[in-house]
Amino acid sequence: MEAMTNGMRTWKTAEEVPHDSATGRQLSLMGDLSRGSVSPPEFAKAWLNCRRRALNDGERVAEALSRRLDQVFYALDDYPIDPAFREAGDVTDAELLSVVVTALDQFRHDEEPRTDGT
Repeated sequence: MEAMTNGMRTWKTAEEVPHDSATGRQLSLMGDLSRGSVSPPEFAKAWLNCRRRALNDGERVAEALSRRLDQVFYALDDYPIDPAFREAGDVTDAELLSVVVTALDQFRHDEEPRTDGT
């Protein structure tokens, strides 16, 4: 975690994010979706609420972590929470799950110690 000039902290990795923060809840929801303990529509509603709360609370994440969370956000932007409104080209439940699982894998990769000496 690095300090910002205004006293706010920036979390560099998913592991650094406090579980009780809105960003921590987003990460938890991603795990829940990947394990099948929440449905894609439930995930979408809760995750977007947490994203809004994270922004309102001024939570900050470093670029790599932000990029991964943005991938999920962009998928949700094209995901119809109500399947009655699904159109051709919209993100499906399976595609949303794939984006989330990929992001979770990338979080783990981002947190692995580097072995190349850099």
